[in-house]
Amino acid sequence: MDCPTCIPVLEREVKRIEGVDAVQGNYMKKSLKVTYDPNRVQLAEIEAAIERVGYRIAYKKYPGVISRLRGLLGGEKADEIVSLTDTDFPGKVLHASKPVAVLFSSQTCPTCRFFKRQFKEIAEKVEGKADLYEMDIASTETWRKYNILSIPTVLIFKNGQLSERFEALPKGEDIALALGAKVLNRI
Repeated sequence: MDCPTCIPVLEREVKRIEGVDAVQGNYMKKSLKVTYDPNRVQLAEIEAAIERVGYRIAYKKYPGVISRLRGLLGGEKADEIVSLTDTDFPGKVLHASKPVAVLFSSQTCPTCRFFKRQFKEIAEKVEGKADLYEMDIASTETWRKYNILSIPTVLIFKNGQLSERFEALPKGEDIALALGAKVLNRI
């Protein structure tokens, strides 16, 4: 857990599971206490929910750096979302002729990394109708102007004006709809 925003995201995701009675996260201890009925839900389902939003289970082993590098080098290269700087922002967002979505995130945020895959899917759905960009809050200052208090946050701009705001693990279909895409499949 890299930021206090992680706690509500994790709590919400685990609480969705039928059979989970209570979820309480502690940012300082970097822990999540889950009360559940073992007759209705298995521990593996709870672990999967935690991993689904980009976090790791402390007692599980995960692939090391070398095996991840091999996977990156041997795998297909996905198109990246264009990163914006503070200097790029006015020209590419405020003066854009079509709707723009800006993902405010951080490279150290597991939830942001998880959401970025969904953001790429949105980019494919709205290709040609809207532009999607990413801004790293660690290397930019624009987020301060738009009062970004949690990440990931997506801001939608139309005609240079902020029109919608999606915070703390936003729903992809809502963002796609806000950008004018017809959503037939769940993103």
